[in-house]
Amino acid sequence: MWLPYVGALMKARIAYASVLVAAGLVVVACASKKPAPKEPTVTETISDAGADVEVEAEPPPPASLFERLGKEEGITQFVDTFIKNLQADTKFNKRLANVKGAKLEKLKKDLVDQICVESGGPEAGAECKYEGRFMREILGAKSKLKEEEWTTMLLDLRTALEEHKIGDNEQQDLASALGKFRDDAVDVKAPKPAKP
Repeated sequence: MWLPYVGALMKARIAYASVLVAAGLVVVACASKKPAPKEPTVTETISDAGADVEVEAEPPPPASLFERLGKEEGITQFVDTFIKNLQADTKFNKRLANVKGAKLEKLKKDLVDQICVESGGPEAGAECKYEGRFMREILGAKSKLKEEEWTTMLLDLRTALEEHKIGDNEQQDLASALGKFRDDAVDVKAPKPAKP
């Protein structure tokens, strides 16, 4: 009598065990599956991250007067015009009457060298040397320049600079640089003492 009951109980346990085994297999099967791969996370790296401060570049150093005058080539061009102006100027041309040929070319070269040195050419890498020859060539054995002749030289130089489109600032800077030669070149007469 117990046998049919035990047989049914056994069948129920087997069925139950089968369900448990099947459920276990499903859990194991589901657990062993690998999850689907995720898309990789993209991380952007900014090299200057956090650098909100703007760094100002240092301005380039100002150009020397030599460079602003067009370097040696530019100086040579306006010096040639300047000497022609002096030769044509009746207030000065007697000083240059005997300066011709090689002597005239040497005079031009000396003046180019003088302006090159006085405008900062050696500092800009130019190879120029002034040895005081320009004023010696103009003055020669003659007396120093009169004040009017010095003024004429400056006016003829300004005309040459303007013809070669040299700016006002450069003209003023050059006049200042050459102004130191005035005392050596110009005959400054001492004022007469006042009569008592």
